[in-house]
Amino acid sequence: MRILIAAGEWFPDRKSGYARVVTETARQLVQRGHEVTALVPSFEGAPFVVRDGTLTVRRQLRRGRLPVTLTDVIDTRRHARMLTASRFELFVAHGPTNGYGLVTARLDAPLAFVYHASTRREARFARSRLPFGRERISLLALDPLLTLYERATIARAEKILVLSDYSRRLVVGDHPPAAAKVRRVSGGVDTTAFSPGVQAESRERLGIPATRRLLLTVRRLESRMGIEELLRALSRLRGTVHLAVVGEGTLASTLQRVAAELELADRVRFTGLVGEAELVDWYRAADLFILPTIAYEGFGLATAEALACGTPVVGTPIGATPELLTPLDPRLVARTPDEEALASAITTVLGFAGPELRARCRRYACEQFSWDRVGAAWEHALLEVAGDSELRGSNR
Repeated sequence: MRILIAAGEWFPDRKSGYARVVTETARQLVQRGHEVTALVPSFEGAPFVVRDGTLTVRRQLRRGRLPVTLTDVIDTRRHARMLTASRFELFVAHGPTNGYGLVTARLDAPLAFVYHASTRREARFARSRLPFGRERISLLALDPLLTLYERATIARAEKILVLSDYSRRLVVGDHPPAAAKVRRVSGGVDTTAFSPGVQAESRERLGIPATRRLLLTVRRLESRMGIEELLRALSRLRGTVHLAVVGEGTLASTLQRVAAELELADRVRFTGLVGEAELVDWYRAADLFILPTIAYEGFGLATAEALACGTPVVGTPIGATPELLTPLDPRLVARTPDEEALASAITTVLGFAGPELRARCRRYACEQFSWDRVGAAWEHALLEVAGDSELRGSNR
């Protein structure tokens, strides 16, 4: 099958869970014999077009001063039309902006829409946390566009793929007529790259004392991610517990100031973005991984990565996190997302986070999230999209 994928990020140009899912699903489809073209953003220093067997990556979506909510629609539509001579049998949109670009291109092939999260809801949440000013006004102005993009893409798509039952509920709640089109797949993790190692060796490379109790979070430093709440939870824990925060974002300086105000400067390490080998070392070095989200967690790929490294995860009861963690051990989910409940859950899990739990985490990740399993489910779902479209066409 010839497939065109349009997405707002590509790994390793961007190191996010969204980018990893986009890239790995494309590669999984290629491994299963399909021909895939990925239409993704331009990236400084990277070639515009790269061909690797039957995978073609076209970095042709502009990045500049104009908002991507406008340029991605225009560029996705334009380049998809230019590529129609390839006679794609399926279009896949990762997100409503690229989805709307494909919808307005009016291409003669079925569309699968991957609903990672509600961009509209997340923008509204971000707006609610901002003081009145230019940024808040800009987000308000984008709301009608994001609503239009999501509604039109969901209406046109043959199938809507979601990574969790939580995301399914969001789609059905906002778009009831689409309920029959929603299909759950899962995010996946490379269980070879993300795997257990010798914790002491990872700690030595990172400069972490062997006796230190280490918490880790890997997050964009934005308001819905709950990093400030995690810092406040840390202030409730004994001084022997330290925290590493891997990631970057608009709240970096604010969070460092909060850590200083809480007198945590010597217990918190902000690393910024790190390379792949160092990221795996951080997962292996940690006693616990913390996912402190306070709003809209559509899947949480970092949870799967940590578990694959054998590191137990404590998460808040927000979004899809309970779906991922409760089957492993209900104690891994805090009662509420506030600092007190989070600190209590961390204390509880630190009390039994030994070799047996680490082995269970690894086994669970391999069974639930390995790409060998998850990739087959993605292929089946997309073949179903193409098959359903052909069936309807033959009955017209």
